[in-house]
Amino acid sequence: MADFAVELLKLTPVEACMVMSPLSVVAALSVLERGAGGATKSQISDALKRTSNDDVPELIRQLASADGVLMNVATRFYLADSTNLHEDYNNQISKDFDVIAERLNFRDQRLTVQTINSFVSDATHGMIKQLLSDNFSAADMKAFLVNAVYFKGQWAKKFSEDSTRKDVFHGIKGDREESFMNMNNVKTCRYSQGDGVQVLALEYKDKNYEFVIFLPSQDVPFAQFRESITGEKIQELLGQASSGGVDVTIPKFKLSSSPNLKSMLQSLGVTDLFNSHDCDLHGVSPDELYVADAIHQAVIEVTEEGTEAAAATGVMMVNFSMPINDRFIADRPFIYGIFRESEPIFIGQYC
Repeated sequence: MADFAVELLKLTPVEACMVMSPLSVVAALSVLERGAGGATKSQISDALKRTSNDDVPELIRQLASADGVLMNVATRFYLADSTNLHEDYNNQISKDFDVIAERLNFRDQRLTVQTINSFVSDATHGMIKQLLSDNFSAADMKAFLVNAVYFKGQWAKKFSEDSTRKDVFHGIKGDREESFMNMNNVKTCRYSQGDGVQVLALEYKDKNYEFVIFLPSQDVPFAQFRESITGEKIQELLGQASSGGVDVTIPKFKLSSSPNLKSMLQSLGVTDLFNSHDCDLHGVSPDELYVADAIHQAVIEVTEEGTEAAAATGVMMVNFSMPINDRFIADRPFIYGIFRESEPIFIGQYC
């Protein structure tokens, strides 16, 4: 999934802070891929890179909540009264992805918006309250597939609020004042430095999860660094990181993003899915369905206590003395993510 995550990241403006959940997007696409055929299926498979369709359900099953971490992945398939799913397809996605299919009167615009937004809000513990706007038009929809991902993790060792200080962040658009969290001699982390980048992986209470920052050296422009990053490189950098005492300074931040997912997927070669003439979802439903739009929204908050993040993806269908310690100061643009055993659940950039 790392390759797919990096491809999505590179399709966002290099100067903008952002966050996405590749897991949420992959989950939604994988549900559709199970019922896709021909070029539609191959385009989705190619875009997902080496993310095996069979790996996704297993990853989702592994993402159970544990001590200090609350993790939730939920999927709904809303159907118009006139739309039916093939029984074998419905059984398969229910078994593999825990998808629940239910009827929804799309002609009732207010009910549609309230129902879908309520599902997303509940699934993300209120972090995403409005995936769909109040004026969202749903009258012509035959189906709406929505996936929501929520993560809340406590640091293995919390930052002290008394150590949070205002300082300068050297952003792409210029310097700005930020609140920075500070902790010396952090042992609950992994760290590496070399090849123009510092990597810091901060542990959560559940050590399967880490908050990772990839910080390019001061002499490496962020745009150049981002362009050079690949999924394989991320995995390599994570593999090189090792335990040790590190003095850490990182921003305290909260941000949300709503990237144009449809455009991003089309840039990755997923085109037939959005074309009424070429889309092949005949394994999903006996009805002639295609995807009219794809919506993604993600929110992340990094504090002294830990990290909280949520994302939702909607797909509409119509007819992320001690020896001298290493210093890690994230006061310039960086790529970050929430990882579970090297798989990016959320990914983003702070610029």
